[in-house]
Amino acid sequence: MTATIATEVHTFDLEIAPALRDFMCNNFCDLNNTIDWVCEAFDINATDFIIERVIDEYEAFWGV
Repeated sequence: MTATIATEVHTFDLEIAPALRDFMCNNFCDLNNTIDWVCEAFDINATDFIIERVIDEYEAFWGV
């Protein structure tokens, strides 16, 4: 794992994932809107890494 990937994982796990769970708890958005929210809220691009992690969180939260 490169340092850049490790940093992305760390940032996602500590900052984005908790906020994402709060967002999903308070809003009943579909997956596309959830990805859009993450990108807008954290001013990041929808990279493959971000999309995959959001999908994982979304499916775990909603039990899909």
